[in-house]
Amino acid sequence: MKLRTPVVRLIAIISLSGLLMASVVSAAWLAWGPTLPAGAAFLRVERVSSSQFTGAPNRPFFFLALGNDSREPGANGLGDSIHVIGINPATKQGTMLNVPRDTEAPDGGKINSYHSQGGLPGFVDQLNKMMGIHIDYAITTDFPRFINMVNAIGGIAINLPYDLTDGDYSGSDFRPGQQGVDGDQALAIARDRHDFERQGDRQRTWNAGLVILSALATLRSHQPSAEDTVQLIATLISGVTTDNVSPQELFHLGRLALSIDPANISNCTIPTGGGAGTNLGVAPEAAALFADFADDGVAAFCDPVPGGLDLPSPG
Repeated sequence: MKLRTPVVRLIAIISLSGLLMASVVSAAWLAWGPTLPAGAAFLRVERVSSSQFTGAPNRPFFFLALGNDSREPGANGLGDSIHVIGINPATKQGTMLNVPRDTEAPDGGKINSYHSQGGLPGFVDQLNKMMGIHIDYAITTDFPRFINMVNAIGGIAINLPYDLTDGDYSGSDFRPGQQGVDGDQALAIARDRHDFERQGDRQRTWNAGLVILSALATLRSHQPSAEDTVQLIATLISGVTTDNVSPQELFHLGRLALSIDPANISNCTIPTGGGAGTNLGVAPEAAALFADFADDGVAAFCDPVPGGLDLPSPG
């Protein structure tokens, strides 16, 4: 798989999250592709605090990458693919904490409903309460925009650890190993949960995290220069809907994301247990994980999927 010859490069901070991936950086995208069509937009970036990123933070940096389930571009769907990313700029390390969509919110109810009810600020408020952190920026995209975004950069390279054969639901049909995928295929990977008997949505959100980190690795392999980035801020604005975010902030955020080796970002799903009805309660052991994460953006000890990675069901 090859990315398209760069005619225009677009920096876009994204979460291609599972529904976003359906269900991805939050890292950042540097997109190579033809000139964007008029009115094209791939994602929304919103500053959800009074802090402004300057490129030299003296504290850990937290942001939300959210995939919402809207089939209508730009609509506020349910926040189904939830990825809170912490970065330690000093050590260039980080952790992505994935939150299953059915997790009980601190203020009650399933956390995924808070995006459709209150947008990104309301969603971030619940995550800040849950984890004891301060999220500064949030990024979201929906099904059609996610697909278009991945296709615009010519696809991504991903190394799948197992078969995915959830064709009747997500449309996934993949064998293990390194391969290139387009937008529809990336969405299918991020949405697959019926292949996993024990872990279901917890495994799905981990898969969505894998898509995000694979996208960042694909883009970093082209080693974009600072000059490339600066020249394309105008293009960035044409492909990203922003709220209270300046072009300078977008530039700094994009450069930070592209400076981080995805191998130094842990992909972890928070531990959950039983809750009210079909809600997943945040497990008691999550308290230590959140404290470790809040301290410096890096969770030193976290299970990729608590309870163990779940191999797809045979047949």
